Amino acid sequence: MRVPAQTDIQASRVVVKKGEPMLKHIIGLSAVMLLSTAAGWAQKLPERIAQAGVIKVGIERDHPPMEYVDPTSGELVGFDVDLINAIAKELGVKLEYVHSRFEGLTPNLQSKRIDLIISGMYDTPARRGNFDFVDYLNAGAVFFTLDKNAEIQKPLDLCGKAVTANRGTSYPGSVEKWSTENCIPAGLPAIQVISDTDMASEFLYLNQGRAVGSVQGTEAIPTVLASKEGPFRTLGGPFTNVKLGIGFRKEDPELRDAVLAAAEKVFAGGTYAELIAKWKLGASAIEKPALNAGAAP
Repeated sequence: MRVPAQTDIQASRVVVKKGEPMLKHIIGLSAVMLLSTAAGWAQKLPERIAQAGVIKVGIERDHPPMEYVDPTSGELVGFDVDLINAIAKELGVKLEYVHSRFEGLTPNLQSKRIDLIISGMYDTPARRGNFDFVDYLNAGAVFFTLDKNAEIQKPLDLCGKAVTANRGTSYPGSVEKWSTENCIPAGLPAIQVISDTDMASEFLYLNQGRAVGSVQGTEAIPTVLASKEGPFRTLGGPFTNVKLGIGFRKEDPELRDAVLAAAEKVFAGGTYAELIAKWKLGASAIEKPALNAGAAP
């Protein structure tokens, strides 16, 4: 908590008269300190947000365990949801969620319909050309297939076959890059990349035989393997090494820095570790949040 400047305390100092209870004055000073702390955050936040007390958050609702609608309660839940709520609590603001397909998130941010994105988004060199990121998880792309696809036992077995990947994400490009670097040198045909809209459509394409493989991040693989649409199995470990980040417009550094400072408090206070344990993301945890710490260009 920010300690009030000495001038703040002096301006609010009350002389205790003989016989007056000290508790009243302690409570009064505590209130001043709290107000001063809130004012400190307000100064760090952009004026539009400090005055409204609301951050507009861009999110896609179909990426468990990061964000999804709980089928029982109908509420938006997930690691990203819990994390941004904890950050908002530190900032003393409310959140307004603006939902869209993943490919619509960055246009919404560029058009200022939203203030930030938290939706399992990878901090990649291409995206850093237009956006800044506060990174909060390690991640990487992993191939997976239906367990019954006996002919597919390793990533190279995908060469010359169809692999589905979520459009608007970095996955299609990552698969094409992997294919160029692995299939072609092995004298095998390139992977045929087809696009999908979400995890559910990936499962559908695999079960219909439209694709024999798909790709998801390490953070989502536990959900894939637990799905009743399978059984599925992975084909090796991650073939990329990236970080998940909260995305901001480059011309909005005040908000970026305020969120980074709040995230540091969430990490240091133990809430981050609690959320990691809750959502079983121990393999993806990082020590502290970082700014634009994804793969180098």
